[in-house]
Parts: sequence; structure tokens; C-alpha cells
Amino acid sequence: MTQRIGSSQGHRSATVALVAFAALGLMFGLAPRAEADVAGNKTERANVKVVDDFIAAWSDPDKAATFLAPEASVRMEEDKPAIVGQKAVADAFKGFMKPGVTLHVKTLRTTVHGPVVLNKRVDTLKTKDQPDQVFPVVGVFVVKNGKIVEWTDYLDK
Repeated sequence: MTQRIGSSQGHRSATVALVAFAALGLMFGLAPRAEADVAGNKTERANVKVVDDFIAAWSDPDKAATFLAPEASVRMEEDKPAIVGQKAVADAFKGFMKPGVTLHVKTLRTTVHGPVVLNKRVDTLKTKDQPDQVFPVVGVFVVKNGKIVEWTDYLDK
């Protein structure tokens, strides 16, 4: 678990509750469509754009890392330890984006509340001469000052 120094426990609990509620809504199809959620607030629309641009850059790990805060905490798999920092995240991407491997991402839904952006996606890893690996996920991103400070993907089982 990543603990932020100086954050209040009450604020953290409220954030965790909000993220859990929103993730459940996405997982069970209860959340409104992305268009309705993103239409409201200028800052929220900007946060969604950061996440969308980050995902679009995944095939270029060094470019993708530029969307992260310097000490971003990233969990590409919910049950793995966090990867911290732009370079470490770029290196992790490079570890699975080897020659002959492509990643196709289809975002099904996006919702946003303040700095929290959630998306329901299907990530498909394609490797030549092997069956596609399909991962339905719910991504939870926290965006502050135009950079992703936290990201965790949860398998949508």
C-alpha cells in the first residue's frame, strides 16, 4: 500500500470510498456513459484527456511516462507492488512491449469525479503466432496538476 505523507486519514478514506463506489458502478454497468460525465467541468475534462493521451502513448513507453508525475505510483496489476517513478514505469512498459508485441486498447466507458478518472477497458496483447491475451480491466487514475500521480488497473472478472 502506498501511503502519502501529510495526507489526512479522513480525506484518504473518502477518496478510497469514492473510488470503490465508482469502480463498482463501472464494473456493473451502472455508471453513466462517458459523454455525460465528461461534459461538466473543465478540469475534469482535462483530467480525462491526460488519461486518454497517456493510454494512446502506451506503444511508446518513454512518451507515455511524460504523462506521469515524477513520483507517480503505478500498479498495472492490482495484486503486484506499485512501480514508482517515470523511469521505472517506462522500463516496466518496455519489459512487455517487446518487438512483435502490440497492445490494442478499447475504452468502453469513462467516468470522472474531480481528480479521479475511471475507465472500463479491454486491453488486448497481441504476439505474433500466439493467441491474443485479452484483459478486461477497470483503470483508476488520479490526476493532479495535469499529471497522473496514481494509477491502478483492476481485472474486471
